Amino acid sequence: MIQAYFDQLKHVIDSYATAAFVLDAQISFELRPGDQGYVVGSVLFLDHSILHFREYLDAEGGQISRLTYSYHYQDVDTRLIFRYDNARHRPLLPTPDHKHIVDTIEASQPPSLDAVLAEIVVAREWI
Repeated sequence: MIQAYFDQLKHVIDSYATAAFVLDAQISFELRPGDQGYVVGSVLFLDHSILHFREYLDAEGGQISRLTYSYHYQDVDTRLIFRYDNARHRPLLPTPDHKHIVDTIEASQPPSLDAVLAEIVVAREWI
């Protein structure tokens, strides 16, 4: 089950890697004991902004769960544009899933890698 999810993510990255607005795309996968997995990667865009992402997965019970995730998008000067994650905060946030936008944190639904990439492409008007 984890391998099928890995294959799905690889397909997403491969579909963006050939786009004219992508300079480089990397992804790596690690199967872990107990039906778990780890994904890490990055996508470097034409304007030298970059998306760094990671997911820690669990397939217990026949369903993929993202135990932790982060999709961190930054500009060429490494300044945050946005980040989706489910990291714990102090003080606690009303929801574990949230989006950082510069100095603001707002509740969000957990996005997919494909949705984050689409958000970037639309915001930059590359399509």
